[in-house]
Amino acid sequence: MTAPQAASGCAFAMSPGLRADLVMKALDATSYAVMITDAQATILAVNPAFSRVTGWSTEEVIGRTPRILSSGRQDADFYEEMWHALHETGHWHGELWNRRKSGDIYPEHLVIDAVRDSGGEIEFFVAVFSDIAERKERERRLSYLAYHDEITDLPNRALFMDRLSHGLALARRRGTPLAVVLLDLDGFKDVNDTFGHEAGDLLLRSVAQRMKSGLRDSDTLARLGGDEFAILLPAVGSARDARKVVMRVQAALRRPFYLAGDEVCIGGSAGGALYPANGADAEELLRCADLAMYEVKRRGKGDMLLYGDIAPRRAAQRARAG
Repeated sequence: MTAPQAASGCAFAMSPGLRADLVMKALDATSYAVMITDAQATILAVNPAFSRVTGWSTEEVIGRTPRILSSGRQDADFYEEMWHALHETGHWHGELWNRRKSGDIYPEHLVIDAVRDSGGEIEFFVAVFSDIAERKERERRLSYLAYHDEITDLPNRALFMDRLSHGLALARRRGTPLAVVLLDLDGFKDVNDTFGHEAGDLLLRSVAQRMKSGLRDSDTLARLGGDEFAILLPAVGSARDARKVVMRVQAALRRPFYLAGDEVCIGGSAGGALYPANGADAEELLRCADLAMYEVKRRGKGDMLLYGDIAPRRAAQRARAG
């Protein structure tokens, strides 16, 4: 039999000085799992990396088919397309889910090439694959962090603005009010300066948990950065209802926190704005909420004001200035 040919038509060849045992050593040493089957997909050989990835030993898989690795997550059409590509082009690559001997399912990147004999008939299939679970987890984490705060796991500014946009669209269709609240922590900088940033991060996580406990499932709590948080209250009944929710959150913040045994006391200054009374779009609502929060801080912090509380005074100031 002549040297087998790859699907591309190029013959596999070794230089005169390269012994077959060196090729086998290279296959044994590679970190990629390698599996060789005959044309009927009966497993003929695997390398040590195959066993490390799948948990199956060489003795356990020789003579069997790759079906022992099937996770059940790919349907019959998936495999039909794979085999069609292999017979038509001699090559297939992609990602799929397989199952280890232990039963654990893992994501895998797989490349399969057909090896043809001198007559052009498929003689072998060579599959090379790797476990990509860690890569997938990194990708998932990066995707998650694009819309969530790394310290508190709360939605970040991008996700908050997206939910606010959707909330406003729904409020317009249904004719229901909506409230946007900005809240800054009072005393957080002192905690950071006294106990360090690690303690500050721990406090932020505890703050997030307490604030969420005072909100409805339909509400959104986000960390915008530093010690600034935002709350979206969709379908809030009235200004009074919005005020009650925020005051409940503020009361929770005033209870002592404990960091490594040290008691820490903080608070929160909040300003809110209502749709449609104080603004028709996200930018205007956030501007009004920020003005209300600034007024709370000007008066001494720790309170909550809605933009409607300060609008008459601001109108009077503009009138005097004019």
